[in-house]
Amino acid sequence: MLKRLLGAALLFCVSGAAHAEPSARSVLSEPGSMRFEWVREGPADVCGAHCREWIAAVGPITADTAQDFEFFSQVRDLRGATLVLDSGGGSVLASLELGRKVRHLGMTTTVGHITRLSGPGDEQRGGLSARGECASMCVFVLLGGVKRQVPAEARILVHQIWPGGKRYDAGAETYTAEEMARIQRDVGRIARYTVEMGGDIELFELAMRIPPWERLRALSQAELRRVGLQSLDIVAEASTSGAAAAGRPAKSSPARIAERGWTLVEASRPAALQRRHALTIEGEEIGQFEITLACADPGKSYKLAYAESRSVADDSASAQVKAVTLLLGGERVALTVDSSASRGDAAELASRASGTVTADFIEKLRKDPESVMIVGTRTTDNVRTSIRVGSTGFGKAFSRFATDCGKK
Repeated sequence: MLKRLLGAALLFCVSGAAHAEPSARSVLSEPGSMRFEWVREGPADVCGAHCREWIAAVGPITADTAQDFEFFSQVRDLRGATLVLDSGGGSVLASLELGRKVRHLGMTTTVGHITRLSGPGDEQRGGLSARGECASMCVFVLLGGVKRQVPAEARILVHQIWPGGKRYDAGAETYTAEEMARIQRDVGRIARYTVEMGGDIELFELAMRIPPWERLRALSQAELRRVGLQSLDIVAEASTSGAAAAGRPAKSSPARIAERGWTLVEASRPAALQRRHALTIEGEEIGQFEITLACADPGKSYKLAYAESRSVADDSASAQVKAVTLLLGGERVALTVDSSASRGDAAELASRASGTVTADFIEKLRKDPESVMIVGTRTTDNVRTSIRVGSTGFGKAFSRFATDCGKK
């Protein structure tokens, strides 16, 4: 269906808190907030007098989004219309309210991306690509549709909810009782909404198992149908999720991480910087890893060592870590795996890797408190992990570390 929706004529757009009376072509928007547009199929010479119409919802869902949509729905009757989502999510409460409004209007929901096309005179036209994205709380707005269609090319991504200001380095943060109470309250609201909208509780469970330090979990077409996000037939089948399709390690007891953030290890000479983090797959703690930064050529490069231990299943006892990769700000560093072998009763795999990183790589962690380094691993039986490690404590510890390196 989406491949036939090849255009859009903008009638009006409402976003943010400004609620003036719109004309057919007025645009009322606030940067950084979801905007709603009434669009038509085009170009005109393709569909003629039979151009389709739908509503595009683009951008993050903020506290004002549900109110904006309510105002938008009062300008023109949206009952039975199709809502095209392209959003990374946002506010929990506003998303659930928006989803309920969509259901009340009997709307169909789908995912897509609008590209602008030139048109005759002042007319604005556009094309609709199926390669849109709906992530986080946007997925629950998608569930609000009476009918739901997700193109095979679209990306549907889920993860846990988390306090916004603490998601960059969640494992190094501290949390108050009030924050925990708010999170659990909102988790309960999402569960109730999922059931209320006729979705399978598996959707809720899939989302709630992905912690903020892992990549968002992409849902396959089979999963979309199973959880109720896909109610219309799609011929093409999306690839399975990258979350360890085969040979998943056995679950272990939670890793005990004593330190939070980067710490200076002064016992070594010269000093070193160190960070420990839980090793997880879809929220299951299977072990822990440790990154150590040591002096090499001060101001130019640094030595980096990676060490991990993980639990493995019986059918994966012979597996080894094959690759360890670091990603930060578009720069990729592949470490050399020095060793990877079972120890004890063969239920635990111990691995080490090493390499060098440039001073520019390290500067990104030092200067930006919201910078995130992605630590990825892959085993010989294709089990993959991807952990986001933030820069908490790095800037303060690095200044003392750099001084010590200069004395080497």
